[in-house]
Amino acid sequence: MTAEFDRKTPAGAVHYFRSCIKTGNPMGAINCFEPDAIYIDHCGKKFSGLAEIKEVIYGLCSWQPDVVGGLSNLTVIEDLAMWSDQWEMTGKTPDGQIIEMTGHTSCLMRRNKEGIWLWLIDNPFGNVFPGNN
Repeated sequence: MTAEFDRKTPAGAVHYFRSCIKTGNPMGAINCFEPDAIYIDHCGKKFSGLAEIKEVIYGLCSWQPDVVGGLSNLTVIEDLAMWSDQWEMTGKTPDGQIIEMTGHTSCLMRRNKEGIWLWLIDNPFGNVFPGNN
């Protein structure tokens, strides 16, 4: 069960997403994205829309990694928010391999009609620039 988070703040939305990943709740994590969102992986490959993002999220949730954010930066203009932070992730693949990664998130969120912040663009490897994938 995922703890309660205030998804009506960008920080709360980020904490909720990371909690879903850690607890292996792929549907909760997928519900953090706009239907036409883009996710950019560590190689710069773009996954467009929920159907493609779902594949990535299911794989990530199978590790149940603990993602801890560091120093963050938030800029909000009306219903758009730019979030960036440094993070560390530890987890285990289904076959038992230890995963340890660090990165710098750069994402764009939009507040929906209910006041919930959802990802439009999620680039958890913000220093990776997408190719023409």
